[in-house]
Amino acid sequence: MSQGVLPPRPSLKSAGLFRPAVEPSMPFDFQQFANFRLARGSHKQPNKGGNICVNEAAVIAAGFQYREIRDVSCLPDCFSRPVSEYAIYLNDFMMHRVRNELLVPFITRLPGTSDAPWVEEERARLIVVETVRRIVAAEYDEVWGKPKLAARCRAVQLFEQVSPAMAKAQAVLPLECAKQALKGLRGCLHPDLRVGSPCAAAAQAAARSFRKRFGPGADRKIWEMAALILEEAILFGRNDGIDDPGRP
Repeated sequence: MSQGVLPPRPSLKSAGLFRPAVEPSMPFDFQQFANFRLARGSHKQPNKGGNICVNEAAVIAAGFQYREIRDVSCLPDCFSRPVSEYAIYLNDFMMHRVRNELLVPFITRLPGTSDAPWVEEERARLIVVETVRRIVAAEYDEVWGKPKLAARCRAVQLFEQVSPAMAKAQAVLPLECAKQALKGLRGCLHPDLRVGSPCAAAAQAAARSFRKRFGPGADRKIWEMAALILEEAILFGRNDGIDDPGRP
């Protein structure tokens, strides 16, 4: 997928665009995340046991007052909409045993990702294309033993190639993950770039197939792919994040 070269731009912080709604009274203590447990769903209030999603934790880490995140419209403007929506649904669909390990690192990555409309559109397309190339391809190949269909998925490089590739693959062997990837394609046409829910659902469907075929824990491979897609979507555009003093 050709992503081009992003034009140089100042960071959100230097441009004065990355501002907490409420200034924290003291520097954020990142150590408090050491015993933090992420949980699926939105939460009116955090508690000592966790029960908070990755975006709600990111809002706190960025210095904003806590808020329940029901969808991306609840997030501060400095959060990328397609990136954050994908994170919301990965948080909800991942098994608990991998959610904290794979998503906690994104708590400090999600703030400061909002970028120009064309960048956000390309991020949404990247999420869809890479879902097809990695996740859908993996299920066709490893679960169903269909290397030719997997190769067709991996050959997708452009957003425009997703629909014909999925149509041909579905004609041979319909899969839920491929169906959801096509929904993600349509989500790119939505003004709000609603790709997060269907692409995370594609990962969930593939993960379920891996567990059923290979046993508990086999789905980890799929969730690692999804986390990598999230990482690459962040890196495609602005990714100021939050400075963690404990990070080397």
